Amino acid sequence: MPDFEELKTKEQLKSNHSVLNSLNQMLHHDFCPQINEWVYWMKNPFWCLSLSILTALVCGLLVNSAILYIATALAMIIAVGVLWPWVSVKGLAAELSFNKVRTQCGESVGARLIVKNNWPWPAWGVYLRHPFSEHSDHLCEVAIDCIPGWKTSEYTWNFIPRKRGVYSTSTAFLETAFPFGLYKKKISLSMDSVLIVWPEISKLAFMPELREVSSSEDRFASHRAGDYGDVIGTRTFRLGDSLRRVHWSQSARQGQIIVTERQAAAVCALRVIPDLNQSHYQNGNRDSLEAIIRITASICHSLLKQHACVECLVGNQLFRCEGNQRDQYLLLDELACIPADGLPDSEVKHTRSPLPEFVITNSRGYIKQLQNNSSRHRSRSIVVQDSPTQEIEHDPICQCEPWMRLNTPDESREKAFTDSWKKACYAS
Repeated sequence: MPDFEELKTKEQLKSNHSVLNSLNQMLHHDFCPQINEWVYWMKNPFWCLSLSILTALVCGLLVNSAILYIATALAMIIAVGVLWPWVSVKGLAAELSFNKVRTQCGESVGARLIVKNNWPWPAWGVYLRHPFSEHSDHLCEVAIDCIPGWKTSEYTWNFIPRKRGVYSTSTAFLETAFPFGLYKKKISLSMDSVLIVWPEISKLAFMPELREVSSSEDRFASHRAGDYGDVIGTRTFRLGDSLRRVHWSQSARQGQIIVTERQAAAVCALRVIPDLNQSHYQNGNRDSLEAIIRITASICHSLLKQHACVECLVGNQLFRCEGNQRDQYLLLDELACIPADGLPDSEVKHTRSPLPEFVITNSRGYIKQLQNNSSRHRSRSIVVQDSPTQEIEHDPICQCEPWMRLNTPDESREKAFTDSWKKACYAS
């Protein structure tokens, strides 16, 4: 049996612990958030020391003149805390660069910072801060304890971007508040370097069956050899080649039969239309927009790998990709540059096309599409359900299911997306 005194002590400790937790929560609770902008300046010790100096001056003049020595000491601390960071960064010059121009979210990129200190004394406590994207605040990427004087130092590390966008080093800066943290002084970098971060791409191993479009001779893949399109090169004669393809001048020059190679017909042709309308992503639905951009990039990238001819309508710009790497890079660069809240209505135009269309939208855009009777016989809709509401299921106008639907925006980066794509391709 446990001792009665021991049980009593444990209960008392629990009671004291709960009281301390309640007191801690009360002390950390923000009772007046509306006045934070007026009182947050008090967090900086510079102002506390300034008030201390003012108090010491008043007391020194009215009470005892010896207190003026305290005011002088505090003033010297402030002078050193302000002047030292300002002088330290004045002698620094820095450049930041990446070892790639383009990458995807989550992929590691080599970053290199070169700092030159023109002063004979070292600079301590220097930080590299950057926003590196319009979606995030200033972050501390590198902390340097000491930069030697009269020396050029180089620092390398692996940078992993978490969100798509154009990361420009022109918005990065070096900052220091050494020695007392009273005053922060920063300098911009002397050289601008840009890193384009593409959205995440999921590999889709299946292709939808498009009965409306057959392998016709008006859609070609320039990266594959065939018998129809423009001439893409020459090669030696093979058994079975038509004599009509013989290049007689090259054959006479080479001393052997040379034939021409032409483009091959594309396996299929389609148009991908992401819904980027700004009005469909209000009230905190930006996750749906990011999911739509990821799905668009995944579909275009995967179908191009399977020798399809893909058109993508981004706002009022039409990107035609036929396997050319340059065209694919232009499309992914454009997807990376889309603003975080979408495109204005004036920049979103839907032009007609004879190709089958894949419209990628969210639940709000799908409802509006049905209300306006803008869905077409040759279009397939991929809907990303807005979270946390389920607008499609409770809307009386919606009487039909889309070609494919994701329950949450996060499914666009999970295995659930590839499984849903596979099932939709088989069902079609």
